[in-house]
Amino acid sequence: MNTKVASALLVLGLSASLVGCSSNEDKFVEELKAAGFTAVGEPRSESEKKSKKIGKRTVKSSQKTIEVTVRVKGCDLEFAKVSGQSGYWLDELHVNGQEPDWPGYPENLKQQDVVAAFAGSQPKPDGFKDCYQP
Repeated sequence: MNTKVASALLVLGLSASLVGCSSNEDKFVEELKAAGFTAVGEPRSESEKKSKKIGKRTVKSSQKTIEVTVRVKGCDLEFAKVSGQSGYWLDELHVNGQEPDWPGYPENLKQQDVVAAFAGSQPKPDGFKDCYQP
């Protein structure tokens, strides 16, 4: 009898944790849509585990990063955020399958800010003109 109850509680706990994870991913997609992005892809997540030795003890921690690809004016932008925290950043710009650096790109942009940054005169990454379609 106890094993059945324990098994049921384990299944409930696992399903609740899966719902919690997808909930943060769904919230991030909604946050991007609220910022004006319309071509929002499916969210993905990556977990990074760290361990740190403090004296004789080892402290383990993990951090989940959610990534979503958004298409704007012909370019694929990959936005990322740490699960459970506010704010997001441009993780990668995909140009012809490459990920060129774009130093100084601001965070937490709305769709109209991205369009303005694309059209602006500030320096653009290599290959940007190949994907940008005004």
